[in-house]
Amino acid sequence: EAAPELYMKGDANGWDGYDYLAGDGVHFTGFMYLNQNGFKFTTAPDWSGTGYGANFDTAPDAANIVITEPAGYYQVDVDLSAKTYTLTPFTIGIIGNATPKGWDSDTDMTYNPEKRCWELNDVTLTKGEMKFRHTNDWSLSWGGELDNLTTQNGPNIAVAAGTYDIKLKAN
Repeated sequence: EAAPELYMKGDANGWDGYDYLAGDGVHFTGFMYLNQNGFKFTTAPDWSGTGYGANFDTAPDAANIVITEPAGYYQVDVDLSAKTYTLTPFTIGIIGNATPKGWDSDTDMTYNPEKRCWELNDVTLTKGEMKFRHTNDWSLSWGGELDNLTTQNGPNIAVAAGTYDIKLKAN
């Protein structure tokens, strides 16, 4: 039997794209950019499944879900049985002795919704090491080889001194 799936389709991903939420059939979690121009959840990326609009209405002409929160990148948690979702702001930054703030604090990246990646431009790094981590917390971090980052406790990334444009994109 196929694993339960849930997707978000909306203005923020062009309505023809989708963002995936992992789950158990009732509770789902995903990470995505949202704006205030509406979206729906759907059980199939091509709309062949059940669509959930405003108030989790499943009618084909249901109104879009519209958030009042500012446009931004969020952790989205959905509970289909309770017909609720929660949005938690989500950021990514770099940290390490090679970064401007050292191991003490993140240097935040900016999410670029057009390129669908996190960016940090013209940042000066010193020789040393760094990692990527989310929302100033070690519960989710990335390290290792730049072309194959490892989540959670991956090795530190070696850095040569210089000025960089850094882009982080999920495959």
